[in-house]
Amino acid sequence: MAVTISPEDLSDAVQAALEEYGDLAKEVTRDTVRKVAKTCRQEIRAASPYRTGRYSKGWRVKETASPNGDVTETVYNASAPGLTHLLEDGHATVNGGRVAGKAHIAPAEQRAEANLLEGLERELSL
Repeated sequence: MAVTISPEDLSDAVQAALEEYGDLAKEVTRDTVRKVAKTCRQEIRAASPYRTGRYSKGWRVKETASPNGDVTETVYNASAPGLTHLLEDGHATVNGGRVAGKAHIAPAEQRAEANLLEGLERELSL
């Protein structure tokens, strides 16, 4: 369908189209970030070391909105936040030995970054 626009109204039409695309891009980005954060949480939960289950069940996703309208999703461990770096990187023992770390956060983070880029490219391509 062809639309006829007079030269005087061209700038207003372009501005309106750009604002519409900007709103669509913001909404798509917000939804994609939410989906990727939830998937990341599930991957971390599945790969977490499991002794009592408290640590692996403690993974949460929190949304933080900034004053300018940007949304940030944070994946964190609510039940044992001090254990994350010890279990991820390893730690020293009381006897002078060392416990090897089990990488479970970093691989999920890397996959989340790749999934986010892929999802945004797929959703925002016109």
